[in-house]
Amino acid sequence: MAALKLLLDDTFEYDFALIAMHCSLEDYRLAFILNKYAGLHLKCAKDVYYYTKNDRYSFPTMQYEDVKNYVNYTLISNKYKFKELGNLSNNDLFAESAGEHFKTFNLVPEVRNADYLLKIESDSEQVCLQTLLNQLNQISQIITAYDVNVSSLKSKQNLIFE
Repeated sequence: MAALKLLLDDTFEYDFALIAMHCSLEDYRLAFILNKYAGLHLKCAKDVYYYTKNDRYSFPTMQYEDVKNYVNYTLISNKYKFKELGNLSNNDLFAESAGEHFKTFNLVPEVRNADYLLKIESDSEQVCLQTLLNQLNQISQIITAYDVNVSSLKSKQNLIFE
């Protein structure tokens, strides 16, 4: 009997746009400003959890489903800050002192400096990304907003959380 060989196609299409934003506001304040000035209706959603071998990181999200235009908007924090207790290991003046150190874990490390990500999922091409970017860059509380090429990201699987 001949051996049967199954080949699985492991390519996955990432059909969403991604906007990175630099902003020092809290997530609820940014969502309020986006609702006011960009015409979105973002509401609190379940947090996204990212698991490593020893730790669990939580990223707050806000979502808006535009059923009329078949577009889903998800605002997600890109940074998780946490305290780490222990000794410093580098050759500093205070290397032997114990204390708390703050570390940051990024959901998408390729855009490490971005504070928030706006994921836009659409079934049609009706979303004008450039218009939305212009609106976001006009908001004074947002330092900058720019389009991220999703196909060039190595950690794009972190943005699939359904």
